[in-house]
Amino acid sequence: MNQYNKKMNMERSLMICFFFIGLLNAQGAWVMSNRTHPELKWKTFQTTNFNIHYHEEIQEIAIQGANMAEQMRSTLIQQVGLDTLPHLDIVFTTEDEVMNGFATPANYTVIWVDQNDVAVWLEDEKWLRTVLAHELQHLVFFRVTKTWLPFPMNDLYSGTPGWVIEGLAEYYTERWRPARFDLSHKYHVLRNTVDKIKDPHNDGFSKCLYFADRFGDSTVVKILNHRDKLGLFNFKRAFKKYTGIKLKQFEEDWRRHMNTYYFGIRSQKEPYQEVGRVYRLPIRYVSGFDRFSDTLKVAMVGRKDKKQGDYSLVLAVRDTIKENKKYRRELKKKKDDTPIRIKPVWKLKELDYGRIGSDIKVSPDGSKIAYSKYRYGEHQAMIWDVYVVDVNTRKKIRITNSQRANNPSWSPDGTRLTFVAHKNSTSNLFITSLDSIGTQTRLTNYSGDVQIVTPAWSPDGSKIAYAVSKSDGNMDIVVFDIANQETIRLTTRPEVDYRPIWHPDEQKITYTSHAGMTPNFHTVDLTTKLSIQNTDIGDAIWTVGWNHNVTAITGLTLNDVDSARVVDVDPARIANVSKNTMNNAFSNWRDKQPDHPLIDLDPKRDVIGAVAVEKYRFYNHLKHLGTILFPDVEGLFYNGVYIDATGRHILGALAITDWKNVSSAFEYQNATGKPLGGFWGISYFKDLFFEGRYYNRNNTYLLEFYNGFSIYGSRAFNFGKNIFANHTLRYGLNYFDRQVAYEPDSLDVFPPPESGKEGSISLVYNYLSRRPHQQNLFAPPQGHGFQIGMDLVDKKIWGDFTYNHINMDGFINQKIGPLVIFFRGRYESVWGNRIPAQETVGLVDIPNEYILGQLVLGKEHMSPRGWNGVQLGDRAFFGTTELRTPSLNFNFFEIAKVIKYGQLSGAFISDFGKVWGGDDEDWITTTGAEFRFSLLIGNAPFLIYGFGWAQAPEDWNQPMKIGSGPKPYFRMTLISPF
Repeated sequence: MNQYNKKMNMERSLMICFFFIGLLNAQGAWVMSNRTHPELKWKTFQTTNFNIHYHEEIQEIAIQGANMAEQMRSTLIQQVGLDTLPHLDIVFTTEDEVMNGFATPANYTVIWVDQNDVAVWLEDEKWLRTVLAHELQHLVFFRVTKTWLPFPMNDLYSGTPGWVIEGLAEYYTERWRPARFDLSHKYHVLRNTVDKIKDPHNDGFSKCLYFADRFGDSTVVKILNHRDKLGLFNFKRAFKKYTGIKLKQFEEDWRRHMNTYYFGIRSQKEPYQEVGRVYRLPIRYVSGFDRFSDTLKVAMVGRKDKKQGDYSLVLAVRDTIKENKKYRRELKKKKDDTPIRIKPVWKLKELDYGRIGSDIKVSPDGSKIAYSKYRYGEHQAMIWDVYVVDVNTRKKIRITNSQRANNPSWSPDGTRLTFVAHKNSTSNLFITSLDSIGTQTRLTNYSGDVQIVTPAWSPDGSKIAYAVSKSDGNMDIVVFDIANQETIRLTTRPEVDYRPIWHPDEQKITYTSHAGMTPNFHTVDLTTKLSIQNTDIGDAIWTVGWNHNVTAITGLTLNDVDSARVVDVDPARIANVSKNTMNNAFSNWRDKQPDHPLIDLDPKRDVIGAVAVEKYRFYNHLKHLGTILFPDVEGLFYNGVYIDATGRHILGALAITDWKNVSSAFEYQNATGKPLGGFWGISYFKDLFFEGRYYNRNNTYLLEFYNGFSIYGSRAFNFGKNIFANHTLRYGLNYFDRQVAYEPDSLDVFPPPESGKEGSISLVYNYLSRRPHQQNLFAPPQGHGFQIGMDLVDKKIWGDFTYNHINMDGFINQKIGPLVIFFRGRYESVWGNRIPAQETVGLVDIPNEYILGQLVLGKEHMSPRGWNGVQLGDRAFFGTTELRTPSLNFNFFEIAKVIKYGQLSGAFISDFGKVWGGDDEDWITTTGAEFRFSLLIGNAPFLIYGFGWAQAPEDWNQPMKIGSGPKPYFRMTLISPF
């Protein structure tokens, strides 16, 4: 059997079997980037209640975090009614630019520090304070709900909804803010999808605020500390006991409450049509845009359809020729004096794609666009860098190199760019010339915990306005004089002020402010520093740029309808600001504070004293992550995982016994990147890992066990241009005793399978480039990949067999209008002195079993659809070409909204193949068509079936007769080989 397939199936079995626990929870910081960062030197120190782990470049941040953690601890315990906490582990890292953190039931948390743009939704807080408190509250939650039953069995029994876990962390440690998550609630209320919010952070926050306002903090404490007669925690039962209502009823009450509140607020505010001229952008899902001086063009960042998983940088150009043709056609039909209105026709051109920042800037001459893009940079770190793209040639130039840079802005003459770059939580403004990329000048000289966003040049190029958040957390507008190196502060309110737009006379700046909990336009006079409010929108509106054609400020609105709307607002306009009037019963939830709030936290307050810093040693910080244990009179199932605090050393064990025989597995995985980079590990199996596949025309299984161990490794690499284009190298040294446990009675295709010992060296290279899209599950509209696996099996290594195996596989998807052409080619060759019979290659009429439209249970047969026969040899090629339709988002059968049949699609297909080294070396070709549908678990396709007809091309030319013609087939369908 192909050693690569063995290895991949082994890894899948490990992940499914005894890394099941680990997959339920994040493990280490590497899970975000799949990179191990061996360049980092990890340190550790201990405080009274915490173990702090970090890499040496961020010791100051780690000490600040430790001081705050000690200050938070007593309040976090008091909030949930705990008496004490065990020693907790906190890991701080900047290895990737990730705005996140996670906590595990193993009493450790991993936190990414050094963030910049997050300051916009923090308002008057700092990232370190917010994320640390949030993650520590998770650890407190795990502790207060802990029972004698180990994780994850305890969690499965408790049935605690995700929104409770995330919502309590936000309620106890944060306050309600526009971007956390007031704006998203407005969006869902307007779309009538409040009950369909997917992010548990989102609805969890408001549900917990509403719950605490309605039932009080004491009820939360009673629920979390309740145990049933078994001494276990069950959330729904405890909820019903202490509230008197069912959880489902509470969620319905919350939905009505949110709708009442937000529609009540909206009814008292200005509509978009009242504040300016409203029009639409060419695509619906827009996160940012900028104008050209040519009004027939617009640059946008967004998604071209709702199923797109990444973002596109799009140039849209008005097609006036088509518009004129439409106008003339309508003019001929016109029979009255009604004005003819032609909807704008746009040509869309994708300039780049990936994770692209929303603040894009068109150069003054309209030839280029500056933007920021998320990519793999130095040391394979995931970071933001600044790019410039030529709108005509699509040629891209990277302006910065692994600088964690964003927020680019053009100088008025278009020769220079300013941008924000940050390191270790300190942001500064930099300037560079397009004539000397790589030569940069730092404009500002901030130190400490400082963030900068949205810089904008003055029209004469002498000043730059930007928003800055210093140590107090307040984000305000300042103006920096380039020549004098002086800064003038223009705004002072506690809410976020950002996105400054200069007026042409340079006397005023219009900006976006979160005052009143809603982004609205405000204008400040640079001389008097007095501000006026231009809009009092109830939804949201953000400043984008000055519209010279109508002397107005252009703003982007909340994307809540069937298109992205833009509003031009007169900068001299004064809003009709109204004070919200609402029954407190519907509004108190928003300002509810915990009975024991986190206050007076100061990262510079020294509460830990001097610390003894040591080199991090993983064996001093091993944790029990989880156990699954099912004992009974007939046997026992055990699955346990241990992990170190950084998540870079993982040990798992699995054992199944009927009290007579024991099946077991063990795995150690190392994610330190040392000594060879990437990951490596050791796995062992005894009567546990097996592979099965159909072995004859009756679809009877061949079942093989693989007993032994493997030393394996892998390393991924990305060249930094496309975050979704990754190269992976896998290698392994394998020692397995292959045991045929079950074979068919009828062997009408392959010779009898053989058992025996097998030692092998395997090497696999894989390249995959595929953008995320929901259609990837059913009919990927794009993507390509190549894979080659080479295996050396030799008695000299160990065992009974000696042979070599090569497997090459590649595919490509090409979109043509609404359809997709899929092509796949696969070549396999086996040769040697002693080859197991079941490794024979060839074309056979035995179908395959595909899980998720991709994974193969055992060896994948080369099986042309619509063909009956057997051709065996030592080399074989198999290819497939399909013209696929997109799937219909429709389910024709459903059980409890969990098990579904649907997602209909179709394809015209052609399979072709050839075998060398056998009795028949003729090409085999079939063509036909098939219909497809999926068995879905939730919304994910578990099995995809194809029902169709196929036969040799020449047979389609024969007259159709009763009893002849192509025979229908029904089999599982491959969507993508990897």
